[in-house]
Amino acid sequence: MSVDLVIDADGHCQEPEEGLAKWMPDEYKSAVPRRITDNQGNSRVLFEGRVWAKSEGLGPGVSGPFAPHIVGSRPGMRDPQVRLVDMDTEGIDTAIIFGTSIALTVNGIQDKGLAAATCHAVNCWLAEDYLPADRRRLKGVGLIPCQDPPAAARELDFLARNGILSAMLPTNVYGINMGDRSFDPIYAAAEEIGMPLCVHPQTGHDGQYGVSGVMGAGTERMEKYSYVHMTAFPFELMIALMHMIGEGVFDRYPRLKVGFMEGGCGWIPFWTERMDEHFHKLRPQWHLLQRKPSEIVRSDQVTFTCEPEEETLPYVLDFIGVGQVAYASDYAHWDSEFPESVRLIQAIPGLDPERQRRVLGGNARQWFGLRDEDLPSESVVFGKDLVHPSPTAVGEVR
Repeated sequence: MSVDLVIDADGHCQEPEEGLAKWMPDEYKSAVPRRITDNQGNSRVLFEGRVWAKSEGLGPGVSGPFAPHIVGSRPGMRDPQVRLVDMDTEGIDTAIIFGTSIALTVNGIQDKGLAAATCHAVNCWLAEDYLPADRRRLKGVGLIPCQDPPAAARELDFLARNGILSAMLPTNVYGINMGDRSFDPIYAAAEEIGMPLCVHPQTGHDGQYGVSGVMGAGTERMEKYSYVHMTAFPFELMIALMHMIGEGVFDRYPRLKVGFMEGGCGWIPFWTERMDEHFHKLRPQWHLLQRKPSEIVRSDQVTFTCEPEEETLPYVLDFIGVGQVAYASDYAHWDSEFPESVRLIQAIPGLDPERQRRVLGGNARQWFGLRDEDLPSESVVFGKDLVHPSPTAVGEVR
């Protein structure tokens, strides 16, 4: 088998919203999310009587104006056959696929039963309609209702039995941070099953602490989406990593693996040093932690993804280890670099060919535990001089 497989550790699909009703129990069929256009022309979902993501005021979700070249989505997010063509175009052999509108919303709704039913319906759609197009090239990240940890633990078992690779965690649930002991049933189940979890941030879903929403750090002070996106994605990952380490999650569950996705990697050295400083100087407040934070950051319990334009990547690898960072395309959200993301990684100054291979595929393969039989028999794209068509502009579907 070729060592040059390219694995996208974080791309996206678009769940079919109303189409999920076929997998919902009767009492929730009428409550499926519905696609709407808001008063500003943004594509949103109506879910649990509210419009998600927020469009106006402080802390908005995805909204323009955007630069003229920006494309908000691609048909391959709904059609897996089209996605496979796009993967060939970009130079990706296997994609690890997160949802979008529902995935980034469901852990903020109040009705726990509706959350569990919606997560299960999305997982059924992934397993039955999207991933079967090519199970060696398309790997799913399922949804779990984290506002109901016992139900989330049960859904992890369903994911494992149906060939879904991982499950998504929000950065917080109703503002409650992910190191809280209430989430222990999820971590215990994931460790027992051997399933890695992936924390993924979002924007525009702020709510009321302890009641609803998934908060975005700093966004309550920002009216422009540009500022909201800049702050919420890395800051919320920093908080989630800090809180899970500091509250002893990785020590209570030493075989648990958690990825921290789509927030870049340039912040990791600074944040790791800062965590170590506070662990040393305020140790009584870190009493649940048995190791230095940097030991966990450098361990096989965690991984991170990088942005294609991060020229600090070689330094980050020097600091935390060459095996700790995986490539992610973010296909095909507004900030993805389709169809150039693989080439942008290859062009980072100082990233030698061996490190390119680790970042572009080897690290994700090892961290997600992908075996030879789980992957294409050989790379169909790596190193080819592919001709990239112009992307087709379609409406933003978050």
